[in-house]
Amino acid sequence: MKPQDLQRTAYTVECFLNALRLEDGNDRTEVEEALVRWLLDDARRKDDHLIYQDQTVSCYSGGHVTQSFAVPLARQKQTIWCNADKLSTIDGSAFKDQGKLVMLGTGGLILGMPGLVAAQQDAKDKKRNSNNNNNNNNNNNNNG
Repeated sequence: MKPQDLQRTAYTVECFLNALRLEDGNDRTEVEEALVRWLLDDARRKDDHLIYQDQTVSCYSGGHVTQSFAVPLARQKQTIWCNADKLSTIDGSAFKDQGKLVMLGTGGLILGMPGLVAAQQDAKDKKRNSNNNNNNNNNNNNNG
């Protein structure tokens, strides 16, 4: 396993658990470690994934659940899919009734990504500072 694979997968699982609105703590850490290890296992197939539904995270390999984790403190109502690289909300009814993965996108999950709010704020501050500098330069050029 390459260090960048571990880092990427750990980040994705962290985003997944944040999207579940699962608070930090010992229980979350244990689940997080188990999910990262499962996704990075050499025996994993390319289409293996995690599904969160009804306060349970299930590990799917070859279309079958191989492991499950109860997460009773999760506050997410939507069904969420995740692999080692990305996550998405899915149609919970289609999955529960027919086993179909109908991806709905990441809307609403973005806030689960650690560091994103700070990064967005930094970008806004940089833009504001850039605009102030441009205004100052324009004022200096007009007065000079």
